[in-house]
Amino acid sequence: MTFPVLAASVLTVAVGAGVLARVTQRYFFTAIAASAVILVLQHVYFHYTSDDAYISYRYARNLADGGGVVWNPGEHVEGYTNFLWVAVLAGMHRIGADIIVSGRWLGFGLAIAAAAGAYRLTVDLLDGEAGRMAGLVAALLLAASGPWALWATAGLEAPLFAALMLLAMLLHLRERPRETGGEGRGWFPASGMVWGFASLARPEGVLLFAISGAFKLGDTVVHYRRTSRRGIIAGSFAVIGTTATLLAWIAGFALIFVPYFIWRFDTFGWLFPNTFYAKVGSGLNQYDRGLRYLTSFLQQSGGWLLLLVPVALAVSATRRGAMLYALTLLVAWLAYVAIVGGDSLLLFRFFAPMLPVFFALIAAAAGTLATTIRAERPPSSRLWPAAFAVVALGAIAFTLYPTANESDRISGERAAVRDRGAIGRWLRDSLPSTTTVAAVPVGAVAYESRLVTIDMLGITDEHIAHRDLPLGEFPAGHEKYDTEYVLDRQPDIIILFDGLSSSPWTSADYDTLRHVFILAVADMLADDRTAAEYERRAVEVGEGKWFNLLVRKGATAVLAKTAATEG
Repeated sequence: MTFPVLAASVLTVAVGAGVLARVTQRYFFTAIAASAVILVLQHVYFHYTSDDAYISYRYARNLADGGGVVWNPGEHVEGYTNFLWVAVLAGMHRIGADIIVSGRWLGFGLAIAAAAGAYRLTVDLLDGEAGRMAGLVAALLLAASGPWALWATAGLEAPLFAALMLLAMLLHLRERPRETGGEGRGWFPASGMVWGFASLARPEGVLLFAISGAFKLGDTVVHYRRTSRRGIIAGSFAVIGTTATLLAWIAGFALIFVPYFIWRFDTFGWLFPNTFYAKVGSGLNQYDRGLRYLTSFLQQSGGWLLLLVPVALAVSATRRGAMLYALTLLVAWLAYVAIVGGDSLLLFRFFAPMLPVFFALIAAAAGTLATTIRAERPPSSRLWPAAFAVVALGAIAFTLYPTANESDRISGERAAVRDRGAIGRWLRDSLPSTTTVAAVPVGAVAYESRLVTIDMLGITDEHIAHRDLPLGEFPAGHEKYDTEYVLDRQPDIIILFDGLSSSPWTSADYDTLRHVFILAVADMLADDRTAAEYERRAVEVGEGKWFNLLVRKGATAVLAKTAATEG
């Protein structure tokens, strides 16, 4: 599918959804159905599984097969940031489902759930029919968003985390006392437990839980002050009740998260996942990279529309507390991503989980302002729906457009992952199971090969991840390396280029790798031990498709299966 066809199809679905919702007044179900259709169209366009997803897949398969949460047998390294996702995929594997297929379609289903959450959150921020119309727009904007659609079915945890986060937020709003502007439905504070599960899906859930706790505490203070006006006894009961509720909320989170954290720390021995140490440091270069990442996201996604939120808060008291809560979570996430230096994967992967909140806030704020303007200057009954539809379609088209700019990069990465899978399957089918591999990157190659694999970038290697090296000049996750350490482990194979070529590589081809941005590759080629201990080899893994690798001179089984190349 070409991008013009995708855009035309998505806009057609959006128009149909708007008409259907207006006629039937079933905004929620229309939002869900339209989001599902748009996400199917987007999946056909992208058809992408991230190489990083295969890291989670390998952990999940090892867990399901009884080997534990390990990358290589016996190596306890937390090379993932999505334990709950790994556990779910392991469960799917145990019942006989394919992990790759499960990752894709579980993500799709959770993305639909997140669309429902975005709709519901928007309605909670803005009452009445205006809120339902804004909710429909928020769901459509979310489904049309390239970053959301790509990562919904790319095999990682973004839709799971987003769905849990939205559920926790919606419960939080319902748990707020009426005296503080909440719905005060008397529900048990279950959002604490949901935040616990969200923190198992991604460690940043702890940050959002802490912010929610600050709002809970603020509500407790406000509730006491307003209730105490009725007398000392009423104020005392308010203190007891709100304190008990707050403690129950904290206990719900602790019930889920504390046992997991104790197990995790005992197993891996570090406060943060190994991926954090491989990608995040400190210093101006990292912060500058993160700020550029944030700025690029805001420019391409229409982040300037967030300016509507403080304007809406200023002109209207409708759901002010709820909107401020959602905005605080969003701003905290944006700041966090900038501080850790952003990410190097396609289409703003780090921002994808927060996109439902992003679009819900924009849609609710726009709906609030439109309602205010309409009340002050009532337009023609025919003009108003038409103007609303034009603005909504324009926003959806704007959201879609950045996808076109990334089409070449997406297709290139899709082909690269396909090649890595082919390499991994050749390794699995052609070499002894005792073969060891060092590679950049390691996802699909390691998953398909099932061989012991050394991650030369340190994502799944504790030693490399904890090296003290300057970060921020190159893409996140591609800056750590230790050539001597890798060579000391004597891998049978070193893979410096994970794509397939039309012919065996020559010395000139290897020379081009000396100038790539991946320091682990350039340093490996510059090391004298590499030339002394390894041979440049190649093997045809498909018609006209050559796999180029370095083979240790003592690895006779691999040497027998490959051919020497020039130089």
